[in-house]
Amino acid sequence: MRNTLLIRRYAKAFLDYAIENKMTEQGLADLELLTATLQDNRELRSILSQPFLSKTKKETIINRIFKDKISDKTLNFIKLMLEKNRHDIIPLILVPYRELYYEYKNIAEVTITTAVKIDEPTQRKLLWFIKDKLNGNVQIINKIDKSIIGGFVINYLDYQYDRSVRNELKSLQSIFNENLFVKGY
Repeated sequence: MRNTLLIRRYAKAFLDYAIENKMTEQGLADLELLTATLQDNRELRSILSQPFLSKTKKETIINRIFKDKISDKTLNFIKLMLEKNRHDIIPLILVPYRELYYEYKNIAEVTITTAVKIDEPTQRKLLWFIKDKLNGNVQIINKIDKSIIGGFVINYLDYQYDRSVRNELKSLQSIFNENLFVKGY
């Protein structure tokens, strides 16, 4: 079981470290690269999880792979995590770090799901539906989901505005499934 509190603490510690060193954006980019590399490379994950491999050897491997790709400050933080034997949560701190980073930068993350890719002006127009809930900068994530058939679904925090064809069809189906026949007429 993953310890989400521990993961969040490391993400918060890394954000504090990034703020202190004026590298919050670089820290996010570094974590995205680290996470993608670790998720795509099963052998690297396996090497890092080997208990018989010394921590200095693991640090050397990480250093060789990421030396010119991520900042030295991020490398130092990753080395600290390896020293504390927390290699397994390195790829897991990206999501909480991003959430904390967006909170720190006052960025609202809005997900717009459509059946086809839409352009930037259309995305901005769709934000009108939730404009009263937004404050600060907006980071739009456009997801493609052909199963919604048409229309759109907007997700922001716990709020969802669903104007998809799939949702409308479900509403119609529930209306038609009601038995409107009343005996005696």
